Amino acid sequence: MQLNTGLNDVLFEWIPYSQFSEITEIGKNESITVYSAVWRDGPLCNTSYKRNSNKEVALKCLHNSRNFIELVINKVEKYPSRYRNFWFITIYGISQNPDTNDYILVQNNSINLTNWASENEKIDDFIQERQFKIRRRDVVFEWIPYNQFNEIKETGKNSSITVYSAIWKDGPLYWNEQIKKKYTRNLNKEIALKCLHNTQNSVEFVMNEVGKYHIRYEWGNSDHSFHVLYGISQNPYTNDYILVQNNSINLTNLASGNETIDGFIQEMQLKVNNHSSIIFEWIPYNQFNKIIETGKNSSITVYSAIWKDGPLYWNEQNKKYARNLNKEIALKCLHNTQNSVEFIINEVKKYHIRYEWVQNNSINLTNWTSGKETIDGFIQEMQLKVNNHNGIIFEWIPYNQFNEIMEIGKNSSIIAYSAIWKDGPLHWNEQNKKYTRNSNREIALKCLHNTQNLIEFVINKVIKDERLSILYGISQNPDTNDYVLAQNNLAWTTRNKKIDDFIQEVQLKINDTNTITFEWVQYDQFNEIEETGRNGSVTLYSALWKDGPLYNISLKRDSNKKVALKCLHNSQNRIKFVINEVKKYQIENGWYTICGISQDPYTNDYILVQNNSVNLTNWISGNEIIDNLIWEMQLMMKINNPWNTVFEWIPFNQFIKIKEKEKNHFITVYSAIWQNGPLHYNNNKDEYIRNSNEEVALKCLHNSQNYTEFVINEVKSFSKKEFSKNIHIIYGISQNPDTNDYILVLNFINQTSGNNKIDDFVQEMQLKINDIVFEWIPYIQFYEVKETNKNSFATTYSAIWREGPIDNIYKYKYRRNPNKNVFLKQLHNSHNLTQFVINEAKKYSTNSSSFLVIYGISQNPDTKDYILVQNKLINFNNYITGSEKIDNAIQEIQLKILKYDDLIFEWVPYSQFDKIKKIGKGGFATIYSAIWRDGPLYLESQGENYKRDSFKEVALKCLENSQNHINELLKEVKAYSTKPTHSSILKVYGISQEPCTKNYIIILHYAAGGSFDHWVNINENYKNFNWKKKIQALLYIASGLRELHDEQIVHRDLHTRNILFNNPSIKPYIKIYISDMGLCGEVGNLDKTKFYGVIPYVAPEVLRGKLYTKAADIYSFGMIMYFVATERQPFDNRAHDCCLTLDIYNGIRPEINEKAIPRCYINLMKNCWDSNPKNRPDATVLSRALSSISINNLYKAEIEEAEKHRILHLSSSKVDRQVNTHPQAIYTSRLLNPFTENLPKYIDDNSECLDCAILDE
Repeated sequence: MQLNTGLNDVLFEWIPYSQFSEITEIGKNESITVYSAVWRDGPLCNTSYKRNSNKEVALKCLHNSRNFIELVINKVEKYPSRYRNFWFITIYGISQNPDTNDYILVQNNSINLTNWASENEKIDDFIQERQFKIRRRDVVFEWIPYNQFNEIKETGKNSSITVYSAIWKDGPLYWNEQIKKKYTRNLNKEIALKCLHNTQNSVEFVMNEVGKYHIRYEWGNSDHSFHVLYGISQNPYTNDYILVQNNSINLTNLASGNETIDGFIQEMQLKVNNHSSIIFEWIPYNQFNKIIETGKNSSITVYSAIWKDGPLYWNEQNKKYARNLNKEIALKCLHNTQNSVEFIINEVKKYHIRYEWVQNNSINLTNWTSGKETIDGFIQEMQLKVNNHNGIIFEWIPYNQFNEIMEIGKNSSIIAYSAIWKDGPLHWNEQNKKYTRNSNREIALKCLHNTQNLIEFVINKVIKDERLSILYGISQNPDTNDYVLAQNNLAWTTRNKKIDDFIQEVQLKINDTNTITFEWVQYDQFNEIEETGRNGSVTLYSALWKDGPLYNISLKRDSNKKVALKCLHNSQNRIKFVINEVKKYQIENGWYTICGISQDPYTNDYILVQNNSVNLTNWISGNEIIDNLIWEMQLMMKINNPWNTVFEWIPFNQFIKIKEKEKNHFITVYSAIWQNGPLHYNNNKDEYIRNSNEEVALKCLHNSQNYTEFVINEVKSFSKKEFSKNIHIIYGISQNPDTNDYILVLNFINQTSGNNKIDDFVQEMQLKINDIVFEWIPYIQFYEVKETNKNSFATTYSAIWREGPIDNIYKYKYRRNPNKNVFLKQLHNSHNLTQFVINEAKKYSTNSSSFLVIYGISQNPDTKDYILVQNKLINFNNYITGSEKIDNAIQEIQLKILKYDDLIFEWVPYSQFDKIKKIGKGGFATIYSAIWRDGPLYLESQGENYKRDSFKEVALKCLENSQNHINELLKEVKAYSTKPTHSSILKVYGISQEPCTKNYIIILHYAAGGSFDHWVNINENYKNFNWKKKIQALLYIASGLRELHDEQIVHRDLHTRNILFNNPSIKPYIKIYISDMGLCGEVGNLDKTKFYGVIPYVAPEVLRGKLYTKAADIYSFGMIMYFVATERQPFDNRAHDCCLTLDIYNGIRPEINEKAIPRCYINLMKNCWDSNPKNRPDATVLSRALSSISINNLYKAEIEEAEKHRILHLSSSKVDRQVNTHPQAIYTSRLLNPFTENLPKYIDDNSECLDCAILDE
């Protein structure tokens, strides 16, 4: 339970009964007794780990629970899984009555719930279950004694229920945030009692009724809900259960007398959760006056009427519901429905209960019925979609409402008319707060040919057209009986059905209300038509569109709009081609938005009408393929995006001050000034403007005049990201008029290397950049170049880079950091090894948060060797060791450093160490402690410079003869951790070398507590090494083992001397590391020739020749568990020889005193050292099992018993603790092959038992 505890939670715990005082019984039933009490120490909060002393709590005593542990646990698990203090009920822990041994649940409930128990166990459990879901600010659901109610008056009744109004003396509970920050009661609250007839024996029915109500009502908003349920009560005379609600308004006649109808009315009322909603109710017919028929068809008759009491509404001033008296409403009488309750309910469900426009229907809809049920039903459905006052009221409009009807267009399916609608459409008058009509409104009528018998077709047409324009309603021509759609405007028709259908299809796809409506545009709408460019396929014009485009959001036109007309040559008979051209455009939010299609009346060529009002006078190159590419690039742009730059054709005469910068066989790069400059969107001016006299780079592609595809591929290789979000931006294409070579116009200012592969790689890296720009850097940019070190592979220099790197200092803005200190790594003899240079560069990061960052590549002009230019944040005077393998390994580890707080692995000169003392010796190494004068590098926070932790005490692991075994050295180094915290693997700082012996040294974190077997015997740690701390120690080790196994590494030499403690003392806390990674290797390593270790800790299958696996590490962990439990080494009373290996092989394990060790612990330990590797847990399961033992109350008694045994047998002196270890019991790693030669060899992993794998000799 404690593992589920979050930062702000209260800690669940065992609470001794002696902690409680002022214990007072406040309620009981057959299963429980509830007491109030004061808890002296009080609960522990995880935020501060401080106790809230003298806390008033509730004790829930579970009768006869002493022998029913599972019942108690199940009760606890019903509480919220996170014990946060904002729940109404929070459980603090478990206690036990010492007299009855009954278990007690300790809750936070300090409010007065004296009579909260109903004496019915099911009801009480049900109430508690609902309370578990209540948060602090919610209304509290509870059991309410009937004697709490005064002034009880009947207000309504049917066969199932009687409803009363009443005053609740104490009133409901609510959280008082402002005054006391505790639960208080709203005294003398007017409420409603809903008495459920004959329910005294129908508890399930009562609970189902309660279940219909919302569980949670936030107190501040509870009055927004029409029905809030406060609790359950019971009539003491009839024993009928009662639901206690908030409804204190007069609903005297709320019952219809029909249970189904009444149930449905209640369901509708329960959905009301804000004051804007309509209160749906049963209304007696005698409430209606002045009933007048206004329309009818075969299914319904519609009347207008006055409702005397009127509907309920929330009076904000008085903060309660009131009625809107004498309200004019409409009555819809459903014919022959007296026995069709389900039909009525389904009709009602079609309506909204929120913001219904017909709720205040005092307008004249005298003729709203068409006489056709299907049409009338559809009109009602359209009206029911109106959910705010801005909605258009769709209606049936008699044809005689229209005057001045004139035909304005036609095709084979429709005739379009303009007309004046006398009454006009309905709209909401905000000033008068009611609907009025906009009389004599000019509208368009769309007459659908031969539709008098095609009602479904008409309805589908309405559904489509309502998305294209404002539809006011449906009418019918009395002469032809054709149905007519009345709308606010009419998109002109083309007389070509395919074009008309396509225009409608496009319109139906538009979802964005900010989008321009796509339409047919009459050619005579255009003024000031001027040609701006042409090629073999198209002619471009600029023009003014008189009416202008229609915007969906406002349904208004932007008159005299400057547009571009793209005339498609010879397209009059190529309808499919025209449609395909339109489809290439982004209809919504593109740089090019297409407004519609038109047609030149002289040539009959179709014209695409575009929104482009910027000056692109010369955008056509004259080459169709290039023009199509430019158009394609522009079509991908987002409209009005401040990060956009417009890709375009740029006439060569736009460039001045052209200077050659670099050249190779394929390209020449020039710098130039572009007079007009690139187009970009200006947020402040809300328009596209040019950045004049912009400095640009011209990349001239040699002999490209006839290689258009090559030019296109070059363009596409550049960034398509938005402007300023990438360093590499291409502005457009131009052409040299003398050579006809195409030119890419760029913003990037890089030099070129003269090597195509290198240049392509630089460009590839730039296209991926995040915050540091990778580039080619001319060598003349560097000054104060000083050699810092050298080996056969590379020479390193420090230098200052004049211009400095480009980085993303500010969001979306790149700039150079001049005079930057950098580090030059010159790769020997690399001038002909381009791929090698590229591979080396790829190892680095261009993310500024990384430790090693590469800025780019350069080249020594004398040697032609390539140079990697990287950041130089620290003093690397002695960075290079003289061994290429070690140098490469150091770099490899540093390149993996991504987080600012990771340890920086480095080469450390031996002269840096003072006070060197030998502290231990293993099978293959000698360990020293030392003071590192400069100390390791660290960052206090990201973005700062590295500092050193001076005079740091470290451990030096000197590996014998390691100068000849560098691969083994590096394998061990890489297994250690460079993570600063949260790792149970020993931290590594770097490598050094002893100058006399030339042995390499691994520099490690100094664990002052020493090895496990040493630590347990110093400072009397054994006395305080209780079972809780034992399991905690094992959790650390299991965590480290899981880290290794997750990286697919097996330790292969896990025993107590390779487990190190950070502190010599057990206090203030335990921190443990796994160390000695010398034998670590990847899973599946096939080296079978030699194996090392400590015999008792080596798995039997490894002794028999099987490869070392993760399961073998788990076996070793089982032996560590033995040491933790007994504080003795396994098999310390025996010689570690061939006989012992044979016994281990035969299943012999160390002896166990089962009285001294918890049974759960023994079971886990035995699983770990099981002879069959498949039966052993993995590291993850192992960690979970240890956690479970640590916190699961099921094991509490076992652990307490083992702890009592430990204390009872605790030795009082070191002498008493001394164990007679066999002189041939060896606990340092050594070669074990000689002790296993006579063992039968391991066959495979499929053996069910050990004997199955034994071969007859």
